[in-house]
Amino acid sequence: MSEYPTTAERRRPGTANGLRTHATALRERAERLRTAAADVVWNGPQADAFRSRVEELARRCDTAADGLARSAVRFDDRPGRR
Repeated sequence: MSEYPTTAERRRPGTANGLRTHATALRERAERLRTAAADVVWNGPQADAFRSRVEELARRCDTAADGLARSAVRFDDRPGRR
């Protein structure tokens, strides 16, 4: 059983805004990761592997942010919204 609210009665006001705030923070972290990896001046296979791993982490942040943003829209569109 999920710990997260599944019915309108259990959802708290401001949930959608909280999700958007977290989505924005994740997108900012993804950009910071990409910027930091681009600033690395070391070259070679290990550097390439490092950059690849950082890019994968940044993509995961973006994917999570997309999911949070979609969830925020669902909260906005729910029946009985005040």
